[in-house]
Amino acid sequence: MRISEVATRSGIPATTLRYYETVGLLEAQREANGYRSYDESVLERLSFVESAKHLGLSLPEIVDLLSAVEGETCTQVRETLHPKLRDRLAEVDRQLAGLRLLRRRLAAATSSVAACPDSVASCRSECMLLAEGAAGTARGVSTATCGGRP
Repeated sequence: MRISEVATRSGIPATTLRYYETVGLLEAQREANGYRSYDESVLERLSFVESAKHLGLSLPEIVDLLSAVEGETCTQVRETLHPKLRDRLAEVDRQLAGLRLLRRRLAAATSSVAACPDSVASCRSECMLLAEGAAGTARGVSTATCGGRP
């Protein structure tokens, strides 16, 4: 089948399919007129690629994984894939911890900004955003002042 049919059936744009070919994820035969020609197995391969991408694997990791899937036993594939997934899971856990910290800081900053009273005086930035975690003190500056007032 031609690239346009693969794109239609897979939902993946032809430009992406061409890119996948350049990075080694796909291989196309060339017809006499130079058109790319794919067999039906390309759809299964693309499904695998998309599933691996949804797990956060990079394209180079997917290329390596495809080599294992196509040429090794299930045991060897498991031994290749399991550490990659375990490492990815640990990375996601680190990102989630960072996001939880960011959320706490944003919540504290939101409360701090909301509590800052109206004032005609020049606003001091440390009253809202320079506080450690938007609460407490930062660099020894008290956050008890807002709008230039203690």
